[in-house]
Amino acid sequence: MPKRILMLAADAGFGHRKAAQAIEIALKNLGGGDCDVNTFNPLQDPSIPELVKQFETGYDEVVIDDPRLYQLTYAATDAPVVAQLMQDVTTTILNKALTRQVEDYKPDVIITTYPAFSQAAIRAAHSVNRIVPVDVVVTDLVNVHSLWFHKEASLTFVPTGNVYKQALDAGLDKANVQLTGLPVNPAFADEIRDKAALRAGLGWDQDMDTILIVGSARTRETAAIARLLDRSGLILQIVVVSGGNPETDAQLEAATWKNKAHVYGLVKNLPEMMLAADVVACKAGGLIVTESLACGQPLILYEALPGQEIGNVRYVVENSAGAWSPGPIGVLTTAYAWLSGDQSELKKCRAAARRIGKPRAAYDIAERALRQIE
Repeated sequence: MPKRILMLAADAGFGHRKAAQAIEIALKNLGGGDCDVNTFNPLQDPSIPELVKQFETGYDEVVIDDPRLYQLTYAATDAPVVAQLMQDVTTTILNKALTRQVEDYKPDVIITTYPAFSQAAIRAAHSVNRIVPVDVVVTDLVNVHSLWFHKEASLTFVPTGNVYKQALDAGLDKANVQLTGLPVNPAFADEIRDKAALRAGLGWDQDMDTILIVGSARTRETAAIARLLDRSGLILQIVVVSGGNPETDAQLEAATWKNKAHVYGLVKNLPEMMLAADVVACKAGGLIVTESLACGQPLILYEALPGQEIGNVRYVVENSAGAWSPGPIGVLTTAYAWLSGDQSELKKCRAAARRIGKPRAAYDIAERALRQIE
């Protein structure tokens, strides 16, 4: 009988879902036909009140339109007493949906990539007449919310030494905390082609310095950054991924380019593109930062949300793997410093990125989770 893994992921932000997808791919690559994975978002179950669903669907709007409110809410809910109250309320709301899912699917292990699901999943697991481990995968890099740490979790996978220390300070048993890195698409670890072959397959110039600018639905300056770099006088190949932002798409479509430029919307081959580039410029989201580090790419971080993304910036800068360069002028300044002359600073950042990148994190998590199944 196949090993059954229930993945719990939310869509409040991109990282939780992407981390779950990365682990699912790793599980299937490792287990083949002996591994059945079911990814479930309990917040979208029909039993969940519409008001609760709107919290998830309105997440992007809040973080874009009122980041200060987001920062205040994040800080206020991080207090242990408030965080526990949130866990209790969430457990009550999700109990029916998760208990039914556990009873129907009969998982051998549950893995959650969203902190508010931890206690609810543990309670649902207790409702069946057998042991079901519940593992938590932390998807923020530095100074993470206390919701992530639950003493009854079987294993808690953490991305950095900073978060490892936070987990122990929160009272988690050292034996149950695993320092693996943040899971990214296994394609980062599995790719065997060199940069020239990757660029040839993408139709890019194989010799030019290449900067990959990655936007998203939450970034507003992606097109402006690309246009300024194009007019900077630097000899560059510019690759822009809008991430499906309609405003960015329209701006890029209307642009005329002096340098070689490749413009994309939503893509499914971002690992291939990142490995083919020389520099990645992006917002300081945990996933995109981790993906860049996983392929040893130095980072120019041009935007960050208050809260955990400021921590991501600090993690990159303190490890010498990139620069905090807000806005188009900031990106241009760093691009000049890195891509002019002997590029010594760029080489140092690349070496640092390779040192702290964890391309096999998804495999490490999958392997450890599967060991719990007898």
